[in-house]
Amino acid sequence: MIKIQKKYYFYAGHRNISAGEKCSRLHGHTYDVKCIFNFDSMENGVTVLFSDIDKLVEPIIKYYDHYFLLHDKDKMCVVFDMHNEPYRELPFETSAENMAIWLFTRIANETKLPICEIHLAETKSSTIIYDGSKVSY
Repeated sequence: MIKIQKKYYFYAGHRNISAGEKCSRLHGHTYDVKCIFNFDSMENGVTVLFSDIDKLVEPIIKYYDHYFLLHDKDKMCVVFDMHNEPYRELPFETSAENMAIWLFTRIANETKLPICEIHLAETKSSTIIYDGSKVSY
């Protein structure tokens, strides 16, 4: 078994109404994303080209880059719509935990790559690690 780790990032604003006063205000993060893939076989000493992983994963990650991420039930969606301000509407509160599960699930379902774990950091000191074995959207 060979594990490959790929790192990505995106910038996004959000708010999480259910997470208390500080997080319920509009604010932004640099999201650092680390994806870990398990590969069972190699051909000529290579499991997969890193660029082939990037071609599949980067569009998913970059879909959220420089957007506000809002729960589809957030009243702020109406304000953004009134002002023609683009945002990404999501079916959950935009916590780091939910974003990690969401990104993992999208990568697994849309790329068919053997992702086994995702790390998502909103800050320099805190990281969510999701191994894909329990919850999915």
